Amino acid sequence: MTWLGDLFGGPLWPFVFVLAYPVVAVLAIEGARALDGRDAFTAGILREAVYGLLPASAVWMILTELAGLPPENVVVRIAQTAFALLALTLVLKVAQALLAWLIGDDRRAPKLLLDLVRIGVALLWGAVVISRIWDINLASLFAAMGVGSIVLGFALQEFLGNMLSGLGLLSARKFEIGDWIVVDGRPQRVVAFDWRSATLVDASGVTTIVANSTLAKSNVVISGRAGQPGTTSVVLTLGVEVPPETARAAMLEAAEAIPGRPPGTKPKCVVSGIADKGVNYTVTLPLADPGAASGPKDEFLSRFWYVAQRRGVPLQSPQDALFSNPPDALRLLTESGAIRRHPEVMAALVRPEGLRRYRRGDVLVGEGEAPPDVLIVAAGSLAVVLPDGEVRVERVEAGQMLALPETIAGAASPVRVIAETNADVVAIPRAAFLAAMKDNAAFARDVRAIAEARRKAVVAHKADAARAA
Repeated sequence: MTWLGDLFGGPLWPFVFVLAYPVVAVLAIEGARALDGRDAFTAGILREAVYGLLPASAVWMILTELAGLPPENVVVRIAQTAFALLALTLVLKVAQALLAWLIGDDRRAPKLLLDLVRIGVALLWGAVVISRIWDINLASLFAAMGVGSIVLGFALQEFLGNMLSGLGLLSARKFEIGDWIVVDGRPQRVVAFDWRSATLVDASGVTTIVANSTLAKSNVVISGRAGQPGTTSVVLTLGVEVPPETARAAMLEAAEAIPGRPPGTKPKCVVSGIADKGVNYTVTLPLADPGAASGPKDEFLSRFWYVAQRRGVPLQSPQDALFSNPPDALRLLTESGAIRRHPEVMAALVRPEGLRRYRRGDVLVGEGEAPPDVLIVAAGSLAVVLPDGEVRVERVEAGQMLALPETIAGAASPVRVIAETNADVVAIPRAAFLAAMKDNAAFARDVRAIAEARRKAVVAHKADAARAA
């Protein structure tokens, strides 16, 4: 090959370079185009090499080899530095992709590790560039910066503290993105977290940015994990005269009626303490949103008030019990106009313990249940609905009787009865009601007419629903 050099009167490599440069560039560009659909990352690296690294290396070689400039020339050093910086960019991208592949997407906050790798590689690369290209003695440079480093350390004390605290929190893996943690006495969700600070959002949407040093100095209470239901507890105290089984049944009935409970979860109730004046019960409520506990607590306490009076559970001590003087059920029905017909029969059937109070939305009769009682509305209103589509068949208002055909027959109910508003209802046991119908023909005729009208209404609504479908 020396004959080519003799032919052109100079070294051979410039001609090889002139021929090889476009060939390498074309091959790299075509390779990137072929990889676009399969490996976008490698395609991008090839393009950056062709459009950045390859031209920089060409300029460097032209200055040193063709122009004959010495290595200490400023222009040559600038070209070398540009080449080194472009190479650093590619190295950092490759390192980031490699670390992301090794770490995987299921690990928390890999951004911190990537930042540290970037900083370490950049510092090492910069030291090589400064010492080898610009001939600067790093030892003397560090010595000259000694005093300034001390001052800088004091100035960055808070920053470094946050960074080290963030490293500690990340290594301990105390909480994840999406977890709910208690800060300043209220649950807040972690929406962002790096080695400097954590960004938190509470249930009302208020955003708070907390320094990692603050979190590291306090006990972090995790109220709920990301993607998992949380819980909250309510402590109630009832008198020692209430049997624990009765109290637990009432509390669980109220807790299970709370809407929006996470699927597959159930509330729990345990006896947490016994004293001279009362028994403490701890009710654990499942939460779909661990940050919103006040709503379910309020809902539970409200529903428990109604359940307690229906079950005859006193909420205070016997001497000042809330239900020591319950309302007169017969008087309420008389005022509502429910016993204008057959007053003597109704007077014999109504008992004080039959008065029940329901909160709006409470279910009195469920689909498929055999109704055990005939219901008479003293105040408020009930709704009879078809479960399929929640179609309302009838509204039962104050002064009206709800006697389902299934109640009389002892069969399963095809409808659901719910409290449309807060309602006072008098329940008459089925056996006593059937006995009164047997003894009084006129009363029985009126009751069967009411039940038959309700049956026809249910059949008509089912037929309408079938035609609409």
